[in-house]
Amino acid sequence: MKIIYWLRTDLRILDNKTLAECLRKNQETIFVFPQTKSLKLAGKIRKKFVEDSFNLFKTQLEENGFTVLKTELCFPDYISNLWQSHPFDSLYYTQEYAWDERIEENLVKKFCHEKNITVHHYDQGTLIALNDLPFTLNAMPFVFTDFRKKIELQLKIQPLISAPAPFTSFENQGTNRIKHYLWKTHAIQHYKETRNGMIRYDDSSKLSPWLNVGYLSARTIYYELKKYESEVCENESTYWLFFELLWRDYFKFFSLKFGQKIFLTSGLNPGVSPNHKLQETFLSWCEAKTPDTFINANMNELNRTGWMSNRGRQNVASYLIHDLGVDWTWGAAYFEEKLFDYDPDLNWGNWLYLSGRGSDPRARKFNTMKQAETYDPKGEYRQLWSSRKE
Repeated sequence: MKIIYWLRTDLRILDNKTLAECLRKNQETIFVFPQTKSLKLAGKIRKKFVEDSFNLFKTQLEENGFTVLKTELCFPDYISNLWQSHPFDSLYYTQEYAWDERIEENLVKKFCHEKNITVHHYDQGTLIALNDLPFTLNAMPFVFTDFRKKIELQLKIQPLISAPAPFTSFENQGTNRIKHYLWKTHAIQHYKETRNGMIRYDDSSKLSPWLNVGYLSARTIYYELKKYESEVCENESTYWLFFELLWRDYFKFFSLKFGQKIFLTSGLNPGVSPNHKLQETFLSWCEAKTPDTFINANMNELNRTGWMSNRGRQNVASYLIHDLGVDWTWGAAYFEEKLFDYDPDLNWGNWLYLSGRGSDPRARKFNTMKQAETYDPKGEYRQLWSSRKE
């Protein structure tokens, strides 16, 4: 009989407990990379990024003698055909946190139970494992600051999982990016001061694409950061990268706790009236045709590259919600289509947060003119992205 490894956002060799445990069984293993509901909604830039990332990982697997299958079906729709063509007695996968992904897991577990297939699933998508939190999920602090303080008082992070045999190399674009940002350029030393920069590549870590597609684990970043602090420099900027990893964990556990609610217009406030669904106004935002040149520049960058800085994301979200009065879920769905570093927990969690219908009831409204003066004082960013030329 065979083992099936359900590939998701864990396309890596290093620090992949699911992979290590799977291969430890020393049975024939087939890797399967299915379609996802989210990827069906993605635009061409995100689809190409995920496709390219998968193909590079696929090459690593096939070079080590493994069979890799890819299907345009979602896994719950594909598993029956898979079982008939490649009978298997064990299934391995890495758990996700968002609502749709958890629904998929439940459907797959139901099928496996009916067929007497053993399911092995592992929690490794966050820096801190769910079982290592200093509180239960139900008792998770509602506000990030409280969450962070409790975590830091009782910080417990699992050790890295070594690359399993037969793999001898685990280098990929994600590990190369860490080396560049920390060890080659030492840009990490100025992260807190430069992270709101909108033009230079090394102003921020740019690790999110590799984290979100699974090339890197949060623990890999953490331990490389601690090594850098030990051997080179520890300062407020190095701490700030750890701080951002905690924000990432917060949104993932928040998503797990509140489930479908974080995808609804009303969010965690069911009595709140939704924003208007203004089609023409929304399209002006999408197409970078608003009266605000700072917003337009950010939207042009997103539409042409699939990327936008964190500073830009906060501003365009605030503008859509609070200046244009458009339903925040429309903006979140547009980001889901366009961002090549899209992650459901982080994307929808951040949009919900800015809408004032999440963990902070205050409306996070930005003065975009003031923001432009602060973060683009010479207008260089606006000039760079002023054209909508494809």
